[in-house]
Amino acid sequence: MEPKYAEIMTVLQDRIDRGVLAVGDLLPSEAQLTREFGTSRSTVVRALRQLRQQGWVRGVQGKGRIVLGRPVATLSTLPRRVQYLLQADRHAECLGARRMLAPPRMSVILNLPPGGTVFAARYRVARLDATPLALTTVFTPFGLDRSRGLLDQLENCHGRRPHHVIERLGARLSTAAETTALSLPHRRSVAVSLMTVHDAAGEAFLGVDAVLSREASELNETYDI
Repeated sequence: MEPKYAEIMTVLQDRIDRGVLAVGDLLPSEAQLTREFGTSRSTVVRALRQLRQQGWVRGVQGKGRIVLGRPVATLSTLPRRVQYLLQADRHAECLGARRMLAPPRMSVILNLPPGGTVFAARYRVARLDATPLALTTVFTPFGLDRSRGLLDQLENCHGRRPHHVIERLGARLSTAAETTALSLPHRRSVAVSLMTVHDAAGEAFLGVDAVLSREASELNETYDI
């Protein structure tokens, strides 16, 4: 027999799929769901926690839980290079992390008010043979613990799960500092990637600014990332 919390999840997922609960709608309150399903509050809370962790809903302080829609397996469908840069905290050297005033470009991307602050962490991404591949800086308005996984924290602590990523690619000459950090023989053309990570409701919650030591296509073909 299906556990009660799983039954509640199935019913709510079906309502979301059928549009009875549309993206952006508020879920019924815990008290309403407790009465509807004739169960305990703890069972309802467990079902809602699972739905949040799976990306179906997001909690908003003072409002309740907002419907995000059926979650999409985004990271696995993105180019490996993009996955790699988004998860730099798992396999890269952290060069520093701090809270700071949001750079103008990130204020626009993350829709922050004037004077808004972000948590920023900078990483040097390298191959196993220590060849530097990229300098990546991630920006988010949420506070994060450097000792824990970036995307895991955003999902489990702040209810934000990647749904889709918009990337803008360009190229320019490396700065002197970038040339040194990436162990380039001289200042040369590098690829630059600006990524905006959105949740299922379309809200941007993470900005990624990366400088790649080679053109993006060369990274994909040569290093398989």
